[in-house]
Amino acid sequence: MNKMNKLIALISVMALSVGAASAQFYLGPRAGLNMSNMSWNTAGVDNLSIMGFHGGATTKYQFMKKLSVQMDGMVSTMGNKQKLIQTSDAGTTTTETTTNSMYVHVPVYINFEKPIMPDNLVPYRVKKSSASFHLYGGGFFGYALSATQGTQVSEDGVVTSPAVQGDIESANYNAIDFGILAGLGMSFKMDEDDMKRLGLDARYLMGFSNFDKRAGYTATNSAIQVSVFFTQKLTKRKYTTR
Repeated sequence: MNKMNKLIALISVMALSVGAASAQFYLGPRAGLNMSNMSWNTAGVDNLSIMGFHGGATTKYQFMKKLSVQMDGMVSTMGNKQKLIQTSDAGTTTTETTTNSMYVHVPVYINFEKPIMPDNLVPYRVKKSSASFHLYGGGFFGYALSATQGTQVSEDGVVTSPAVQGDIESANYNAIDFGILAGLGMSFKMDEDDMKRLGLDARYLMGFSNFDKRAGYTATNSAIQVSVFFTQKLTKRKYTTR
């Protein structure tokens, strides 16, 4: 029995050692633009997207040749513009309320990588792939560092009350956000040993948490993100995209 236990322990150690040796770790910066929106339930209001940014770091754990788990840690802007148009005999009144929030976002997702083989593309005739196609999906967690809101009023196209951004009271908004994401992109080899990669991707984030804590109001975050990223392999070369 003791010999059997020792054998099982030895096999377990060997399996863990092989898994650790095969694992590939990557780390690098990620930055880009956001086009964010919020689904306010206010009647008669158009919810319009606004531009923002995101930036931080990305890390990848490659456990199979074409599959990896990836996690980002980023600062990201979210929000939108609510536009309400009211027409009467006196004229047209346009009210625009812009919400801006700053989040710490932690997306976690499964990344599928498919190497692109240039030897199948005319006029190239090389055997080594220099790029990979990426398709991924997963979820994200977010925490709001700040949230502001400002309202501008116009009468017949003339601004009568310019917007002044002010902090939203913490009792009126939920700082916790979470949801799902999906994206696709490309990455390119920067060296012969495939230790460094430069990439470009786009993804969609859909939040589930209600931002507005006031009774009768709901608003969830969403965003399209376009990113440029760079990764450096931190472990010995094992899996390749060739």
